[in-house]
Amino acid sequence: MAGYQADDMRLMGGVPGQQLFTYRSSELIADITVSGYFDQAVEDYNLDTGDIIIVCSGATKADAIDLLVATNTSGAVTVVNGS
Repeated sequence: MAGYQADDMRLMGGVPGQQLFTYRSSELIADITVSGYFDQAVEDYNLDTGDIIIVCSGATKADAIDLLVATNTSGAVTVVNGS
């Protein structure tokens, strides 16, 4: 597992708690949805509870698309896959 990469995340718009991001990764969605994967994004992008992340994942970074909703509890991020 390579883990979260700030360069793979883009803020599309919004305000904290209502932000929309895209994230592209060659990792599998099962690895991306592990608790703590997006912890660094709190500092990098002010990721907060209620923010939505559109994830393009897999070997080509386009094999699957999932919609994640973040929960930030004191800097510890969990995500729920809404796809």
